[in-house]
Amino acid sequence: MEIRNIAILAHIDAGKTTLSERILWASGKILRAGNVEDGLATMDYLFEEKAKGITIEAGISNFVWRDIWWNLIDAPGHIDFSMEADTALEAADGVVLVISAVDGIQPQTFAAWEKLKSLNKPCIIFFNKTDLPEARLEESFWEIEDQFGVSPVLMNWPVQNEGVWDVLSGAFLSHNAEGKEDVIDFAKGKNEMENCRKEACDAASLADDKLLSKLLANEKIVNADLLAGLQKLFYSGSHILCYAGSAKQNIGVRSLLNGLSFFLKPEPIKGKGRPTCLPLPGQIIRYRSFAVVGEVAIFKSYKNVKNPKDLKFYRIHAQHLSEVSEIFCGDIYAVKGLPYKKVAEYTPLLQMRIECLKSDDWEATNEALKSIARMDHSVKITENQSDGSWTLHAMGAVQFDFILSRLKREFRCEVKAGEPSVELMEVLSKDLEPVENFCQIGETSVRVSLSAQKCEHYELEGEFTPEMQEALAEFCEAGVLGKGALHGIKFILCKLEIVGAANPSVVKKACLDAAQMLVEPGAVEVREPWVDLTVQCPAEFAGTVANDLLARGAKILNSDGDGKKHRFYANAPLSKLTRYTTELLSITRGGGNFYITPYEKNINPRPSP
Repeated sequence: MEIRNIAILAHIDAGKTTLSERILWASGKILRAGNVEDGLATMDYLFEEKAKGITIEAGISNFVWRDIWWNLIDAPGHIDFSMEADTALEAADGVVLVISAVDGIQPQTFAAWEKLKSLNKPCIIFFNKTDLPEARLEESFWEIEDQFGVSPVLMNWPVQNEGVWDVLSGAFLSHNAEGKEDVIDFAKGKNEMENCRKEACDAASLADDKLLSKLLANEKIVNADLLAGLQKLFYSGSHILCYAGSAKQNIGVRSLLNGLSFFLKPEPIKGKGRPTCLPLPGQIIRYRSFAVVGEVAIFKSYKNVKNPKDLKFYRIHAQHLSEVSEIFCGDIYAVKGLPYKKVAEYTPLLQMRIECLKSDDWEATNEALKSIARMDHSVKITENQSDGSWTLHAMGAVQFDFILSRLKREFRCEVKAGEPSVELMEVLSKDLEPVENFCQIGETSVRVSLSAQKCEHYELEGEFTPEMQEALAEFCEAGVLGKGALHGIKFILCKLEIVGAANPSVVKKACLDAAQMLVEPGAVEVREPWVDLTVQCPAEFAGTVANDLLARGAKILNSDGDGKKHRFYANAPLSKLTRYTTELLSITRGGGNFYITPYEKNINPRPSP
C-alpha cells in the first residue's frame, strides 16, 4: 500500500482542526466527528487545547483513502507554537493550506505559504466556511494570485449547504445523512462549475501539450485527459489547485481527499542510505511524552524493517499509541528506548523567571523542566545557581501559560512565575586587541592569545580545539553585563601553546579566562531585539490599531486594505509585544491578528554551548 504524509496548516481559527476531524470521520477512522468548540476534537487532546480551543502540539493520526495509507499531521496555527508547524513540514510529502472564505488570507496564512515555498513543499488550498452568509469565496480566491504570486485553479464549486459540484467529473455531490456522497441531478451552480472546468482545462493545457492540441482542435476533453494535465500542472509551481467547502458541515471534504489522492505523490526519501548516529532506520522529527508509555521519539522511516530488536515502535493516533512489529519506508512512528539527541535549534524570544513555592519540590521541578525542554526544542531552561530559581526561555506568552499549566497539571509542581520579558542582547561594540593568558595545572601548561572583531554572526577564526569552542560558546551564553547572551563577535586565535599532556579541562579554562580578560564591560553594548510585524484588522479599527502601534514605539513602513480589512507592515520592539495577542483582540473586538518574524537587522545569534 502506498504511504503519503500530509500536514494541515492555517491561520488560527480558519478551521484547520475541524477539517482534520472531518477527514478522519469521512475515511472511517473515527465513528463520530467532534467539534473544537465543544472540546471534543480528536486531534486536540491536551487539557490546554480543549480549554483554549487552539492546537498546541502537532497531532498525528492515520487513515486509508483510495487504497492509500495516509498520515495526517494537524499543526498549530498560533504564532507561539510555530515550531510545531515546522515539525509538520519536516515529515510531510505535501500540505493542505486552509483559508477561511470569511477572512481570506491572514498574516499567519502568508507566513505558512512562505515556509512552504522555502521548503518547496507541494500544496493544495482548501477554502473553508463557504456555508456562512459572510463568506466571500471569489474574493478569497483571487487574493491567492495577488498575494502568493501563483494562479489558482478551483476544483469544485460549493452550493451553500447542498453539496459541491466536482470540476473533474462534472457531477454534483450531495452529502447524505451518513455523511457520504450521492451523485444527484442538480441545476443550481452548474454554470459556475462549467466555467471552473473550462479554466481548469486552459490551465492544465499549459503543462500538457496533448491537452493543448485537443483544445486548439475543439475536441471534447474527457476526464482522463484533464486529470493527466492537472497532474503535470500540480508540480509546475505556476498554479495551485484549490478546493472549497465547509469542514463543519462536511461539504467538500471528500472532494479534497480525492484531489490529494490524484495529485500528491510521496516525497523521495532523501535520507535513504544515509548513516544515522542513532540505532534507527530513519529521521527523528521531534520528541514527545505520552501517557503510560512516557517519552518517545517521533520519526519518519527510511526503509522497511521487520521485528526490530531492542526498540519498541508504535503507530500514532492522537494521544493513543499501538505497538507494531513492522515498520515501512516513508511511514511515521513513535519509538521508545532511544537515547535523547537534540534535533533542532530555535532561538526563544522571551524569558520568564520561575521558582519553587516549596524547597522540597526543587528536584521534581528541575526534572520536569528538563523534560519539557527535551520535548519542545523552542524551549530552553537556565538554572540560576545563585538562588535556585530558573529562567524559562520560550517563543511567546501563550507558550509560557501552557508550560506553567503543564507543570501544575502533569508534574504536580507548584511554582511562582514572573512576567514575560524580552531577552536583551549584548553586542560587541568595537574590535579588541589581542590579550594573552597563561594557565598551568599539574604538568599541563597552556598559553593562549585571543583577539576579537565585530561581525554579524558568531564566528571563530583559527584552529580552536573542541574544548576551546565549548568554552567560548559558554562565555557568550553567559554574557558580560548580565543582561543577555553575547552576540555579533568573531574570536581570533592568535597563539596557542600547550606544554605537557593536553588536558582538556586545562585548555578549556585557559581559553575561558582569556575570553573574560579580552571582552570587558566597556566593549559591550545592550541591544533590544526588534521584529518585523504584520497586523491585520477590520477596516473600521485601522485608526485605533495604527495609534496603538505608534504608542508601542513601532515604525509603520506600509499599509494596505480592501475596504473590509486593513493590514499594517511595521518594525517594532519585541518588548512591547509580550501580551499583544490579547491586547490586539481587545481593541479590535476579536477581529485582529498578527504575525512576527525576526528583524533582519538584528544580530544573528551565536550557537548554544
